[in-house]
Amino acid sequence: MDDRRKKDDRRDEDQFKLPKDERSFKDRRNRERRTKDRIPVKMWIRNIDGNANYFQQTGNLSANGMYILSPNPYPVNTSFQVEFQVPGTDHIVNCNALVLRCTEDGQFIGLSVKFVDMSEKDRKIINDAMDELISEYWYIME
Repeated sequence: MDDRRKKDDRRDEDQFKLPKDERSFKDRRNRERRTKDRIPVKMWIRNIDGNANYFQQTGNLSANGMYILSPNPYPVNTSFQVEFQVPGTDHIVNCNALVLRCTEDGQFIGLSVKFVDMSEKDRKIINDAMDELISEYWYIME
């Protein structure tokens, strides 16, 4: 019985082997890096890129940034101006957004952006609106 079970690795020598991760454990990103919660929100924003205006839809929103569905890719670290109405209010936010990540999302390009020069008043209004939206969502789901 013992001769049937081998403790040796029976895989081929030609099998692809991943390179050893040289980073230390504390450098690995095994935690969430976002500092604010994001909520799924479908809303239109105005992307003011130079002299051109584009209307694009969002996928989610937080007080620090948003996820934008764009027909065009943007290089990482590109900055552009965005304007949008905070959901559930009549308040218009106008600030700059910095592209952190650009990925394919179906037929669109998903842009993860961070707000770089938003006023504290605008940030508070977004936080309050998000709290209201989250409480409405949980009420509907129960």
